[in-house]
Amino acid sequence: MFDQRVNKVREKLLEKNLDAILISNFYNILYLTGFKTLTTDEREAFVLVTKNKTYLFSDERYLDKNYQLRITNYELKLIEPGKGLIFHLQEIVKAEQLKNMGFEAEDLKYLEFEKIKEFLSQVNLVPTDRLIVTIREIKDQEEINLVEKACEIGDQCLRDILKIIKLGVTEKEIAFKLEMWIKEKGYDLSFDPIIAVDANSAIAHYNSKTGNGVVKDGSVILLDFGVKYNDYLSDMTRMVYFGKPNEEVHQVYKVLKVAQEKTLEKIKDFEYLKDIDGLCRKMISDQRLPNYPHSTGHGVGLEIHEYPKVSLNSPDRKLANQIITIEPGVYFPGKFGMRVEDTVVVDDKLQAKTLTKFSKNLLIC
Repeated sequence: MFDQRVNKVREKLLEKNLDAILISNFYNILYLTGFKTLTTDEREAFVLVTKNKTYLFSDERYLDKNYQLRITNYELKLIEPGKGLIFHLQEIVKAEQLKNMGFEAEDLKYLEFEKIKEFLSQVNLVPTDRLIVTIREIKDQEEINLVEKACEIGDQCLRDILKIIKLGVTEKEIAFKLEMWIKEKGYDLSFDPIIAVDANSAIAHYNSKTGNGVVKDGSVILLDFGVKYNDYLSDMTRMVYFGKPNEEVHQVYKVLKVAQEKTLEKIKDFEYLKDIDGLCRKMISDQRLPNYPHSTGHGVGLEIHEYPKVSLNSPDRKLANQIITIEPGVYFPGKFGMRVEDTVVVDDKLQAKTLTKFSKNLLIC
């Protein structure tokens, strides 16, 4: 599996006339090698893929002589005092006679680039744009299975969390119980859950950590969360009403749910994802409801937002084995908002198979 992924990178090297590519992004390193460090935002590892070999650079907190990667023809390079990344790169450049080396322009920091450029002046450093993230866009069967399992766990979680939604419970309490349920089962969150009550639900990316919403009789409650299972993520949004829904809430949600479900059904008819976005928006605007201020969907995998993009300006085409979300919303500032979201995989017939199975009926507590 990992060898196949590395070989796809080597195919890209040939296309772009590169002898190697230096990979700095945490998730791209994880995707290609299965290796991960403790944090995603500190520079604790690099990978260099050449035409013949894969090199992993890290320090003794993670590597020892017995550490093994799940790829063939690799070499570990220990970063230690006097033998940093530059030292190892200089040796490899000389040994493999590298002339053109790509780097991740969207990830490598300017000062990092300048230092590499200074000490590898004999190498032509070539910026690449999303070279690996576009490979990640197409999932293999193991990735699809992992996301599907994450979605299944999310469905189970929501079933139990609905039981704790009572009069007077706060957004923070619901978020805490949701996180505790997931972690007690041995999993983790895809992202900080969005639990938004009443007017707070009209804020598309509301921060539940700083909010103070409380469930009242007649409250509209938005729950947006996901589960991380073996590094792969799910994403789902469902709507809850506490009490008996009034007519406005009922009608708005009916329009939203129909638009989302018809969009899923019509995915098979479109080549470009921007047209899927346009269709969904039109179905909502045709019912004289306001446009939503976010994309209709996004890719999901190792990260909660990755390629492809399902948005009005997206250049991305629909392809088999993409995993995306479809998540239209309707928002009335100061009153309430609604969003319904599923994670789906594009199958070999270019149709959407829904992975999040929990009922999309307006959930009544």
